[in-house]
Amino acid sequence: TISGHKKVKSTAFKILLGRFLTRSGDQAWDFAVPLTLLKVFPDQLRIAAGYFLAVKFLHVLLMPRIAAVIDRRSRIHVAYLGSILQVVGVFLGVLCLLLLNCYTFGIHGVFTSVHITAFIVLVFSGLISSLGSSLLNISVGNDLVPAVFDSSHLPQFNSRMRQLDLLTEVSAPVLAGLLLLVTFPSIPLAGFLLVAAWNLLSFFPEVLILRSIFKSNPKLLEKSAPYVAVQKTLLLQLKTGWASFFKKPVAPAVLAYALLWLSVLSPHGVLLTGYLKDGLKMSEVTIGVFRGLGAVFGLLATIIFPIVVARMGLIKGSRAFILFQTATLICALIFFLTPASFNYYGFLALILLSRIGLYGFSLGEMQIRQQGISSHERGEVNGFADALTGVATLALYGFGTLLPNTSDFRLLIIGSVIFVSLGALIFSIWKPKQNFESL
Repeated sequence: TISGHKKVKSTAFKILLGRFLTRSGDQAWDFAVPLTLLKVFPDQLRIAAGYFLAVKFLHVLLMPRIAAVIDRRSRIHVAYLGSILQVVGVFLGVLCLLLLNCYTFGIHGVFTSVHITAFIVLVFSGLISSLGSSLLNISVGNDLVPAVFDSSHLPQFNSRMRQLDLLTEVSAPVLAGLLLLVTFPSIPLAGFLLVAAWNLLSFFPEVLILRSIFKSNPKLLEKSAPYVAVQKTLLLQLKTGWASFFKKPVAPAVLAYALLWLSVLSPHGVLLTGYLKDGLKMSEVTIGVFRGLGAVFGLLATIIFPIVVARMGLIKGSRAFILFQTATLICALIFFLTPASFNYYGFLALILLSRIGLYGFSLGEMQIRQQGISSHERGEVNGFADALTGVATLALYGFGTLLPNTSDFRLLIIGSVIFVSLGALIFSIWKPKQNFESL
């Protein structure tokens, strides 16, 4: 960690500013791409879904390999690489969508060779943009931050980062939605181009901010332990990498967190939103308010987290959060299964309360990785952690595909509670080798 109160305070402000700029651009871009695909291909939801699934699958496959760069390159070089990947990805994505918009979708929805080629390149652009975003996020949040702050300051700073994330999750899609309304007869995708420009312009200040941090603190460029190069092909890493990852001391905490992603009980989740609209016949305004309240309860967790950790310690505090989430979701399931119309309000209220447990535990799991992973292997281990949550996301949408009817949603809710409870059980019986409780 670096010394000097003023220097630490200045570094903290720079990290938060850079994160706000890039996260807002990323959120706007992720919101705009599928909507633009639907504008280019009306009534073809499968195209947007295929794009998302292809990008996510390839991201899961390649992220551990890419994230290993963090362990063998200086932090500024990783920042350059992450930004370059995002710039190239967004630029290629814009070109592909403009090309697709210029060609009329084939007769009776038949793809032409131009559509197929452009879609493949679009998936590639989405992949490298996603890899660059995750690379920069891991490099800053899981490598730079624990090098700057000691364990006593991590809860507060992590909470501030999560507050910024929530702010961008709420505000960026709204602003992007307003920009997407901008159109001209000669430039039908003008709004999308504005969102792309917003995202592209956000990368350069991030790099300049990180350069400023490293210039003020040259020691942050160095790793505390040398990286030992091991030549591995992608196939070999896929074969041995996961087995090696699950032997890491922090693996049970990471696995517990990943299981929380196997839940449809999220206010901003696509599957729950679809059920509220189709099953409960809720209006768009009501659903929007519900989603907004989800962010408010998440924000509340970021305020509570540092207080809980200060009183209970990191492990016990994190355990309290995940057990709280589990208890509220079990109660939500009981309300859902009770045949009374007003019980749906209790069901939704308990889902909102569960966000306190989820966001609190996510902050705890993040700090466990920050402190429990050696500095020379933060990239690779966090890369596998990122991929593991990606696997959970793919599995969740796979379950949604297998159980597509509104009447099947009951099974998805029961499964969600089971997976969250399993995550709580794994974390509760985990006995960490490192003494986090004394921190």
